[in-house]
Amino acid sequence: MINLNEQNYKKINLKAQNEEDLVIFSTLCQDSIIKISNIKWAKKSKRFYILLTRLCWELHQFSKKKDTFLKRVNAILIFDNVLSVKSKGIRQSKPNMITSLLTFDYNFLCFEKQSIDLIFYGDAQITIDVECIEAFLKDVSDPFESTSLKLPDHKNDYKK
Repeated sequence: MINLNEQNYKKINLKAQNEEDLVIFSTLCQDSIIKISNIKWAKKSKRFYILLTRLCWELHQFSKKKDTFLKRVNAILIFDNVLSVKSKGIRQSKPNMITSLLTFDYNFLCFEKQSIDLIFYGDAQITIDVECIEAFLKDVSDPFESTSLKLPDHKNDYKK
């Protein structure tokens, strides 16, 4: 159970090995802020990682104080066993550009063909082809106040 007392907040340090675990990661990473230069693929070591500033949904959702600042935390999201990476709408030529991660989609065609789509604001996407699901999410800072009091609103983000 999550301790709602921020002084006793435990940093997240999780491992994902199946589709259900990825759903949890996706929820925890929803609305993370990411600088394009903090998205890297280490091809030789088959590792893809993103340094992100995630919204602490786990602190806000259960808080009785809805008028306080939202909390964010710096975290690292790592995918191992990565075979290839493709991107659409991520402008690597603009490393200082900021984007927001909306969700993950896991695609299983067969054991040899699995991929994870990272869906970003503005129809941007990164597709990671993987041998198997092996991902890590680790908070690397204590929670801090977000610059916004307003929760993100995604009513117009998805096209029908």
